[in-house]
Amino acid sequence: MQQSTWFTPEGLEDLLPSQAQKLEYYRRQLLDGFHLSGFELVLPPIAEFTDALLTGTARHMAVDTCRFTDQESGRMMGVRADMTPQVARIVSNRLKSQDISKLCYVGEVLKTRNNKAKGSRSPLQIGAEIFGHDGIDSDIEIIELMLETMTRLGLETKLSLGHVGVVDELAALAGLSKDQIKELIDILERKALPEYSDYITENLADSDYKAAFESLITLCGDAQEVVTNSTSLQGLSSNLDKALNHLAQMVEHLRATHACEIHLDLADIRGYQYHTGIIFATYAKNGPLYHIAKGGRYDDIGSEFGLALPATGFSLDLRMALDLIEDPEQHEKVVYVRSVSDADLAAKIAELKAQGYQVIKVYAGGEIPADAAQLQKNDNQWVLS
Repeated sequence: MQQSTWFTPEGLEDLLPSQAQKLEYYRRQLLDGFHLSGFELVLPPIAEFTDALLTGTARHMAVDTCRFTDQESGRMMGVRADMTPQVARIVSNRLKSQDISKLCYVGEVLKTRNNKAKGSRSPLQIGAEIFGHDGIDSDIEIIELMLETMTRLGLETKLSLGHVGVVDELAALAGLSKDQIKELIDILERKALPEYSDYITENLADSDYKAAFESLITLCGDAQEVVTNSTSLQGLSSNLDKALNHLAQMVEHLRATHACEIHLDLADIRGYQYHTGIIFATYAKNGPLYHIAKGGRYDDIGSEFGLALPATGFSLDLRMALDLIEDPEQHEKVVYVRSVSDADLAAKIAELKAQGYQVIKVYAGGEIPADAAQLQKNDNQWVLS
């Protein structure tokens, strides 16, 4: 029995012409922007062996990775759920460069699970990475590129900053065990404030760092105010001071050069198992409460491939962003023509296409829209009318 309606799996959807054209327009806009900033394009394969795909910091992607047996080699393969580990492999294993590399990428990824709050199971991931530099300059460049990307999408955005090293260093100073750290991370990820208060009482009542943990959860809001109030955490260790100074410099630079609203949360622990330093994300101003683009520092990426490099980068799901961005303005010139066999007509069509015209052929019996530009033969020459 033939189905009257064919459904795609949950979280996997078609893009019909208007949406597909919109996505392609902005894909080109973003890649052009990356190119103008000196980022070179790489295109990893959609699937590869899992021992490379799920190596190192990418192990946490195992549950989201669709896997299958390669019929050629008998080895296990996976469809990528994130492109960043692939780019790290390219830098470490193919380019093998100790110099600074600036790369960008775009492509579909596939996830085993559907999360409606985070968009499609098959995002179109587009992003940029800087490898080989561990100073604040590369973090600044990648954040500014992310903000420029939002501008190219026509979005007015808010910037969120954090630094996983703050919580990491406080936990180390307080001598928390692995189980205690795991519980702390879970509470902070869920922003469960009552549980956080109970956690301090149970685990840090006699600690010299109790006051620091109590102030940590309050250091959230306007970036400049948080930087000013973070003096309560300064002087506890050189690593903590370094992280706080890094954030302070970042906020100072961005406030001087960009008009966007900047939010800073010192208890933000997003991507704790993956990131090693500053983290950042953009949100649509007066829009939904989910990030449009996100990224951060993830040093020593590529160590499993034999070349550990400092790295920073960001990515976004262009498919998910479609509902938030305006349709592109149509500047294309459209011309209609009857479909006939004529060498001169073929030459004229090629000429018009080279000039940026969209040429639509109309078959026998079809109608050309009223007042539309069309090619007609006049005195043995094809002319626009």
